[in-house]
Amino acid sequence: MIYHGEPLDLMPTLDLAETYPLLECTLSLTHPIDVARLKAAVATTQTVVPQVLGRYNLRWNRFEDAADSLDQVIEEIPAIHDPGRGNLDVLTGPQLKIQIIHHPAYDALRLSMSRLLTDGEGFKHYLYLLAAAYDGEDLANFINERSVRKILAHLRHPHRALPTLNGNSDETFPSLQGDVHHHRGEATIPRVVSRRLRQRTQTENVTMNAMLLSAYALSLFALTGEKQLIIPYQVDLRLHGPVAASNVVQVANLTSEMPIPITVEDGDRLGDVVQRTQATISRLRDELAYLPPLVELNRMSRALPPQLVRRLAEKHRPQAAISFANFGHIDHTRLDFGGVAVTQIYFAGAYRTMPHFQLTVSVYHDAWTLAFRMLGSEPDYQLGIKILKNVVAQLTQWGREDLPDNCRLADEG
Repeated sequence: MIYHGEPLDLMPTLDLAETYPLLECTLSLTHPIDVARLKAAVATTQTVVPQVLGRYNLRWNRFEDAADSLDQVIEEIPAIHDPGRGNLDVLTGPQLKIQIIHHPAYDALRLSMSRLLTDGEGFKHYLYLLAAAYDGEDLANFINERSVRKILAHLRHPHRALPTLNGNSDETFPSLQGDVHHHRGEATIPRVVSRRLRQRTQTENVTMNAMLLSAYALSLFALTGEKQLIIPYQVDLRLHGPVAASNVVQVANLTSEMPIPITVEDGDRLGDVVQRTQATISRLRDELAYLPPLVELNRMSRALPPQLVRRLAEKHRPQAAISFANFGHIDHTRLDFGGVAVTQIYFAGAYRTMPHFQLTVSVYHDAWTLAFRMLGSEPDYQLGIKILKNVVAQLTQWGREDLPDNCRLADEG
């Protein structure tokens, strides 16, 4: 069988030289998982998302059936031999790899998902679907909606001109020498701090994304000296389209980007940058600035073959060395694996070759995990860790500023 790709599936293929198109989810369970039952659950999800066990045809932007791919999805690994990352070739298939890391009393899972099949929100949709299948839920009435056409039709007014959007990022990381390896970094913001931050954003009337982008920009300024930054900001189109039915999942690429210009001045505090960043995001959202690349890509895909669309899109796509992705809140009520609870979970983006760097954040039980994946030298990795620590420090300090004593005591209790 052949499953034709959507125009937005082409976007992750535009920078394959710097980024291998994978997303990663790491979770810990309270007990060992039933491997045979998990394999059966993966097979069941194929009835809703058939592309997950296929290979990707880069030339024609389509997913094709691959022989014996189900047997290649699950890999069992003793904890002492954990390689720390998944190995998945999306061109030969499948589009998913699940590594089960066996610890003495529990299991951890590392899921690697093809970015060609889905974005971060769609990855969560698939994870919920997998948990439901493992729990024995009937998926017969579920459907997967991958097309962006309904969303574009919902958003576009026939008489409203689309804005033009230009912006290439000139910021660069220092050139650091050393042998290149795969690196990973994580940092956690605990619940007590995240609750303060949510209260602070409500008080200041700003969004979590504006706050995170501003802390990221200040961290980059402190470590690299860059004052003029353009950071791509991801927009989940699912939130802007018609409401999906309860039996509809969207394991798909339904995310656009807006390059957000952020200026950091000497002496700026986080609150100063947050207000300017929020104003910029609000203005660009009101202008529907995330629509032009989608409309253009959709238009070209109707008239041209995928390989030509990819070539044209590569020329006009704004390039940025740094980026940011918010995987959002992970719903613990939808992650019950047959009574085996998830104690910890976070998402991360693809391994990017330095100087390309992406910071990601995901939220579980009100705890935030900031993460990066990197292909670079040991000094590159140390720079990435400094960025994480600096962002955490900026956020922690801002969360404590000007909080009334009664609120602080209530949070800490």
